[in-house]
This record gives sequence, C-alpha cells and structure tokens, in this order.
Amino acid sequence: MKNKKKSLTQDVYQQLKDLIIYNKLLPGDIITAGEMAERFNVSKTPVRDSLNALKHEGLVELLPQKGFLVSRVDVKDLSDLFQMRIILEGAAAEMAAKNISAEWLNSLIRLSRECQDNQENTYAFMRINYDFHMTIARGAENQYLYKFLSIVLNQLQRVLYSDLITGDPSDMYREHQELVQCIQNRDGNNARKAVITQIEASRNRIIKAI
Repeated sequence: MKNKKKSLTQDVYQQLKDLIIYNKLLPGDIITAGEMAERFNVSKTPVRDSLNALKHEGLVELLPQKGFLVSRVDVKDLSDLFQMRIILEGAAAEMAAKNISAEWLNSLIRLSRECQDNQENTYAFMRINYDFHMTIARGAENQYLYKFLSIVLNQLQRVLYSDLITGDPSDMYREHQELVQCIQNRDGNNARKAVITQIEASRNRIIKAI
C-alpha cells in the first residue's frame, strides 16, 4: 500500500513538473491542490506532496491561503543559473572523464543514441537530454555535485525546452557525440571545454531571445 501511494505521488509530481517545463502552466500562474487533484482525478494529498517537492526545486512558490505560484525567471536569474551550470557541469565533465565506470559510460552512449532516435519527439528528447547530462554528473562520482546540478537543470528546463523547439536537435546530438568522445578518451580538459562551449552557446541564444 505504501509503495502504491509513493508511485501515485511520483506520477502526479512528474505530470505537474511536465506542465511547468512544457509551458502548459506559465510563470505567474496560481495553482491549488484542489484544482490539480480534480484535473488528475486524485486526492489532494499526492498533489500537496508533489507541489512541496517542486517548491524545493524552485519551480513553484508557496502563497499562504492562496496556493502555489509558478516561479518566474528573469534575465538575472537566468544568468546566475547558467553561471552555476557552467561551474558544475564543467567540473562534472572533467571528473567523469577520470572517474566514470563502464556501466555509466555505456548508459551515456545509449542516451546519446536515444537522443538521435528521438529528434522528432521534443518531449522524449528533453527527458533523454536531461538524463544524459545527469549521467555525466553521476559518472563524476560526487553526490553533492549531482544534487546541485539537478537543482540547476530543473530550474532551466523551461527555457531549454523553448530553445529546443526553436532550434535544431541534430546540433545537440553532435554536441553529445563530441562530449562522449572526450569522456571515452579520458580527456577531462577537452570534456570540460566542450560542455562549457555548449552551455555558453545555449545561454547566449536564450538570453538574446528574451
């Protein structure tokens, strides 16, 4: 029974997160547990638990007596988040080139191929791309780096989605291939440079479009 409840909460959490990431719920929208419970045909408890989890990720803010506000992101927020992503993911790529296990390296190669296979499916591509970058962090063998990068990437998912639907997924696949090659070759210096170059290009496109 406990596992069933946990699974339901995870399902609701993912559905709510997707609504925010894919701009079905927009920054500044106010949502309530009752409204979402009715939408998903569940009780309020898994919705409240999910909203609290999303609050900790910075995707929503609590409004006492009103509900939750979908967090807004301004240019300063974006600049700060991208700066943190450069620091964290640059370190993750360099460390992964040194520390990644055969298991995580195989997962990274598989995810890169799945990105290529799902270039026409934006939703699938986004999820696979997130897993790809978090697998690099996993391969770095530093739990705190993994945790903080997860927070930063979750905050950026909304704008990364907008960048993806206006860009060319094949460019991102080629970037993945370059990064995988560096990590396979245990070339930490070039792995770091490659990921930083990719992040800076993404940041510049997104901020220019705002």
